[in-house]
Amino acid sequence: MTRIVRHCLRVTETAEAAAFYTDILGMRNVGTVAAPLLGYDEAECLIAFQGGASVGWTATPRDFYWKIGIAVRDLDRAVAFLHRQGWPVSEPRQFRDIGYLCHLSDPQGFAVELLQQGFEGRHSAAGGGHPIGGQATLAHITLRINDIDAARADCARLGLHLVSVQPVDPLGFCLYFFAGVREAPPVADLEAVENREWLWARPYALLELQHVFAGDVQPHGSDGTAAGFAGIDLRDSADGALRHLPAADLAGWV
Repeated sequence: MTRIVRHCLRVTETAEAAAFYTDILGMRNVGTVAAPLLGYDEAECLIAFQGGASVGWTATPRDFYWKIGIAVRDLDRAVAFLHRQGWPVSEPRQFRDIGYLCHLSDPQGFAVELLQQGFEGRHSAAGGGHPIGGQATLAHITLRINDIDAARADCARLGLHLVSVQPVDPLGFCLYFFAGVREAPPVADLEAVENREWLWARPYALLELQHVFAGDVQPHGSDGTAAGFAGIDLRDSADGALRHLPAADLAGWV
């Protein structure tokens, strides 16, 4: 079993980034002030911020890196809290047969998706504590890619198996979700809509790949001085070994 345990982002200000994820999104910092490690469950995926970037992040729709996804039990409660904090967030909506979701950006410009475990109208009790952190899982790391065949082959080699395929043909893309944890979805057909609420309720991180049919996704192209996606870390449960995959190593998917 291979778990996704780190999502690495290079930023200009680690303190500013960490404050947003702790105060607004309710994560805990299990690292240090200089090298924050932020998440909801120390045993699962954490965001590792690397400082030193001299140029900030400006997102475009053709970027290789897209977002993180945070799954919550009651999205409307989470959004109400963001409104009280004065933090800009899109209005929640049921996006096709994918999920009930909304989007916001962190102070560094990185996109965050909030996704309810149940479809619209199917929320569950959020629990106590922080209005977002008390009900959340760091659920997805989302990359846009051109070459799904190369990505699938690499994921299989890395110990990540495909658990869901979600075509969105009218918008020119298809979503592929990979997990290291070996759990079979309720329905064997990986395109089954019936699997999706089950998928959003997984307590571990998934790698989400948006295969863009137009093939116009651009490589990250950072020389190490600009903010951006720095890679992911995988841990093999058999020997506990940690493997870092730099963003450059995934360039073959673009």
